[in-house]
Amino acid sequence: MELLNKIEKVVLGWVKDVPHLPVATQKWISQNVWWIALVFAAIGGLGVLYSLNNLFLLIASLESVSRAYVITTTFVEFAIVKQIISIVLSIMIVVALALAINPLKLQQKKGWVLLFLALLLEVILVVVGALLSLSIFGFIVSVIFGTIFLGALAYFLFEIHSQFDQRKKRS
Repeated sequence: MELLNKIEKVVLGWVKDVPHLPVATQKWISQNVWWIALVFAAIGGLGVLYSLNNLFLLIASLESVSRAYVITTTFVEFAIVKQIISIVLSIMIVVALALAINPLKLQQKKGWVLLFLALLLEVILVVVGALLSLSIFGFIVSVIFGTIFLGALAYFLFEIHSQFDQRKKRS
């Protein structure tokens, strides 16, 4: 938790000079971010199920690939490892989003921190996915689109930071 606070303070220093949304917009987002987190958690949960299906298909194809083709077997095994890493990180993101929903409804700082944790886990997922893409084109595309997507998420997340920072916990 201490590490999250340190990272939060560093990022707050980076974003203090960026153009800010109007206060009314920040307030609207902060009041409605709980259902946005719910939607992202549901979509992420479906993505995890789809990834599990793909993992089982990869495992099944590993058994059907002839052991004479060592190169093919090696790529399938690598794909299985990559898929497992992706599933584990995705489950962690979905859990963080799901745990954030109730505190976000109550406008508690804990909800914002859980969203921030989900964002950091998403950064790790994008970086690991790019590094394990095994292609320069895949790496570049992952980094470019991952940076744009995560930058937009981080912008909106830090725009509502003050809405959660100044509120008292409600019971």
